[in-house]
Formats: sequence, C-alpha cells, structure tokens
Amino acid sequence: MLENLQVFVRLYYQPARALGTMLDRGSLVFAAVAAALPCLAFGSLTLLVPVAILFVPACVLIIAAWDGRGSPGVALPRDYAPMLACVLMTFAASHLPIVPVVFLAPQYLVWARVAALVYFAVLSSFAVQAVSGATPVHAIGTALGGLIVAVGGYFASGSLGGIPYFFASPFVLIYLYMMLRPNVDAFTGGLRQKQNFRRMLEASTLNPRDADAQYQLGLIYQERRNFAEAISRFEKAAEIDREEADPRYQLGRIAREQGRFQDALRYLTEAYTLNPKLSSGEVLRDLGATNLELGNTQLALEQLEPYVDRREYDPQGLYWLGRVYKTLNRSADARGMFQRAVEAAQTAPPHLRRQAAKWRGMASSELRGLGKG
Repeated sequence: MLENLQVFVRLYYQPARALGTMLDRGSLVFAAVAAALPCLAFGSLTLLVPVAILFVPACVLIIAAWDGRGSPGVALPRDYAPMLACVLMTFAASHLPIVPVVFLAPQYLVWARVAALVYFAVLSSFAVQAVSGATPVHAIGTALGGLIVAVGGYFASGSLGGIPYFFASPFVLIYLYMMLRPNVDAFTGGLRQKQNFRRMLEASTLNPRDADAQYQLGLIYQERRNFAEAISRFEKAAEIDREEADPRYQLGRIAREQGRFQDALRYLTEAYTLNPKLSSGEVLRDLGATNLELGNTQLALEQLEPYVDRREYDPQGLYWLGRVYKTLNRSADARGMFQRAVEAAQTAPPHLRRQAAKWRGMASSELRGLGKG
C-alpha cells in the first residue's frame, strides 16, 4: 500500500521512474481504486469505461503495429494489464487535482477537465514508454491516438442512450466477469507474469556472481528506456564476468543512442574483441557506424564493407555503408547502397518490416538528396 502511494506521488515529478516501479511491484486493484476516486467526485464511474475498453486497447494496438511488437492476438494478452495499471494511475494523477473545482468553482469545471485530459495524455505517453519501450515520439503519438479513439467512443456512446450505463452497473460487471473469467484472466495475467519474472531476477541478483541476472534486468530497463538503471545493471554484469561480450555491446548501443560516441566506441571495441560474431555480427556494423560518426571514415569503410558482404539484406548496414560512400564522395556507390537499403526494408520478413521502416525512410531521404545522378 505504502509503495503504491509513493508511486502515485512520484508520478508528479518522476513519471517514467514511477511507472517503471508500477510495472515491477504495483497493484492493479490500487490503480483502479485511485482512478475511481475522482470519478465518484464527478458523480459517475462510467468515465473509466472508455479508458478501460477503448483507450488502453487502442494504445496497445497502435504501438504494437507501429513498433512491430506482434499481432493483436499477441500484444493484447501480453500488454493490456500492464498498460491498464499504468494508465489508471495516470488517470488518477491527472484528475484528482481538479476534484476541488467540483465543489469550490463548478463554473470552471469544463476547463479543468480539459486541462486534466491534456495532462492525462502527457502522463499516458510515459505509460506507453514504460510498457513498450517506445521512443518519446512514438509514445506521444500513441497516447494521442488512443485519446482520439476514447473521446470519439465516449461521445458516440451518447447515441446508444442508457446502454453504456447499463454495462457500468456493478451487478452487470460481476455477471460478465463470471461469464468471461477465462478470457479476463488471460488478459490480466500479463502484469503478474512481468512482476513474477522481475522478482525471480531480483532474487537471482542476491548471488553476487550471477552476471546473467544483472544482464537480463538491464535488458528490461533498456526496453523501457530507463537507461540510467540499464547502464548500472550492464556495468555490474560486465564487472562480474569480464569475458562476457553482451553487456558491453548493450552499453555501446545505449551510448550511441545518447550521442556518447567515444564511450560507444570503447564498449563496442571491447565487445567485438571478445566475440566478433556477437549478435550475428551486428557489433561490427555498430562499430562502423560509430567510427563514421566520429569522423574515422576509412576505418568505418573497412568495417562496414565486410559486414555488408556477409549481411547483404540488412537495411541498417546498407544505409551506414551508403553514408560512408557519400562521405567519400563516391556518389554512385552511395546511391546503390541506399537503393539496396530501401529494397531490403521492403522485402524484410513481416516481423522485421516495422523495424526496417526507419532505415527505409532514412535511405529514401538520402536518395532524394543525391538526386537522380
């Protein structure tokens, strides 16, 4: 109870960290009760219906499609309960502050609720990031998309008369729960599974020599874009096992994403020295891209050309080699690489096509910049 209260308070000044804690140790029941409190002050619990049945599923499906996180049949059972728990907390945090307006200045309630809705969308973007590991841009876009679906559904429900209120009745909800319990359990089990897995990993870290547990926790934090905690875990894993390349590779990837290219070069070089075939050889690709960013163009060429020879259908590798050729004023070679990157992204397997779309877009932009030649 106390920890859930601390999570709620922290939402106002550290939303990303608070929602990460919510995923690890939070309670869905606490989140539901917290979200219900402002609704009781407004006189209707039906406000939570579009949140639970429209906003949350919409967010799960949008980010799953956008970031290639699986089909609806995979994404919803996996992410619905974690997203619901986080979103209910953000609903409570965004709407509880305007409760006094109901009693003290009801003439301003409409504007207060609009402000709460905007704040809810902002906090919910952090929820999307926490659950899916999306980039800030994708998380904000997903939250706005979910909000459009929920608001549209809420107003559309007015044409249904009293039907939404009928389904919001506690007696009807209990009956539906008993009828659909197997499916409900499947959808709500996602949060329990995440928390149980996290507890097992935390227990494993009690062994000071268990590098893999530290590494797995680092991957969880990295997926949530909690880079500070991820770096701490990967550093511990690297310290425990000095011959393990994986944590060094992930430290290099994070450093690249943060623009710390000298640190990235150091970590990636260490990882490559330990295991040149790491991650299907992608460590060499990232080394080449990092050297290009640092101005070591010739070295980048020497690393990326053999990588592309081995992985000729990797759009990311093709893109970076195209960038190298462009820097060396080899326009025809650069154009060929960018064209190959676009084609590789378009023909990528379905489960990789969403990830490849980024490199297709960047390669297409480079082609426009080069012109027809």
